[in-house]
Amino acid sequence: MIGAIYGDKAGSIYEYSQFSEIKSIEPEKLILDNSFYSDDTIETIAVMDAIMNGKDYESTLKEYILKYENYSPNFSPYFEKMFSPGTIKWAHGEKENNSKGNGAMMRISPVGYLFNTEKDVISNARAVTMTSHNTDEAIDSATKIALMIYYFRNGYSKEEVFKKLNLYVNYQPFTKFNMTCSETLNNCLYAIWNSTSFEDAIYKTLLMGGDTDTNSCIVGSVAEAMYGLTEIEIQDALNDLPNEFKIILKKYYDKH
Repeated sequence: MIGAIYGDKAGSIYEYSQFSEIKSIEPEKLILDNSFYSDDTIETIAVMDAIMNGKDYESTLKEYILKYENYSPNFSPYFEKMFSPGTIKWAHGEKENNSKGNGAMMRISPVGYLFNTEKDVISNARAVTMTSHNTDEAIDSATKIALMIYYFRNGYSKEEVFKKLNLYVNYQPFTKFNMTCSETLNNCLYAIWNSTSFEDAIYKTLLMGGDTDTNSCIVGSVAEAMYGLTEIEIQDALNDLPNEFKIILKKYYDKH
């Protein structure tokens, strides 16, 4: 889950410019002084909070979204709102829960880390996702990411995980800003499959451009289960997070 936050921060400062032009990002350093956490981190923490404290997924996600609706990073230029218009409308009860957006995958990592059977991972991936993304595309994509995390943290090899989930690598360069699960998943799988370390997975993701923070959040969540994190990577992810986020993360990571 810290890997997801790291990826979110690594891609945060590039996302806005990708809307007007898809560009490959080749940073010398992944986390910079002006890197920041975004909605990807906020919703990941919300799911983590719900699981660890026995809360309802939908009400917890809405609670966090509404609480941080007006959060704005110290970075410019950036969007008027941190969350997408559809997410805000959903949190206010003004939109149906039928999104196919890639946000279904960026927040799902706690399910892969906090549940200890395939059955629980699958059922809870579905329960989390259908709150706002009740479509086959979103549920299937989020479940695949959650299961990848579960398998990797239980010692499966890359080859075993891809075979078990019938995954294949089909990289298609982004020609526009990727928003849906179907536009996003395959390229994230490409970065995961071809990675050699946690940081290499994030670098390969940023090279693609597109929705840089969400893409890197998804890949980072899986890469953490594959490779683990160094103390420097952990601190880079945790720096500048709200204290309430750190408390939730500490409660899990102190035991693992």
